[in-house]
Amino acid sequence: MKLALILDFDGTITTKDIGVEIIKKYAGPDWDVGLRLWQAGEFDQRQLMEWEFARLPSDRLPEMREFALNEAIIRPGLNGLLELCQSNDVPVEVVSNGMMFYIEAVLGRERLPDLAFVAPTPTLNGIGNGPVVSFAEGVETCEITGLCKCARARRLRFGDRKIVFVGDGISDFCVAEEEADFIIARSSLRDHCVKNGLTHNQFEDFDDVSRVLNSLLAE
Repeated sequence: MKLALILDFDGTITTKDIGVEIIKKYAGPDWDVGLRLWQAGEFDQRQLMEWEFARLPSDRLPEMREFALNEAIIRPGLNGLLELCQSNDVPVEVVSNGMMFYIEAVLGRERLPDLAFVAPTPTLNGIGNGPVVSFAEGVETCEITGLCKCARARRLRFGDRKIVFVGDGISDFCVAEEEADFIIARSSLRDHCVKNGLTHNQFEDFDDVSRVLNSLLAE
């Protein structure tokens, strides 16, 4: 079976959501207003993301990057999984609605700078009003979630590849429902799969993911 692998970042590659930790520590005092609006159903995920990103201080980016590096713990087994994919011609992409600057920093620290990834970029405007969210040219966006993870999955279907999606959060629901051929889930995504009858495997570390991948590759 020919496969392609998509990995979420926050809470999937890392053991905690680094973006949430940054927002809680550095965003302006009204950042949680957006959270309450989202919980009440008045904000979608993209509106919440833009609200929170806009409240980050533009002059503290180096400090936020360093904080992310100190907070980010990689879930065990990642290197083994990537080696398995490389040995079996399985393309891998990290797809995240977190922030480009800390994802890039963490992957660089882990000596994975060549691992393909896409994420929103908080573009600092230089006048202290916080970052504006932007996306790389050619990256499809979604009015509901921000980055369109479904579009990234469709890109990786070349050569009749099946999509294996690994994730943990609310922004993963759509791609799991619409585009993933195989779902490997934990946390909120796992609960969503159970609630909606979506076939899935559970994971706690990437050794679990490797075992599922090995089984699929053998078919």
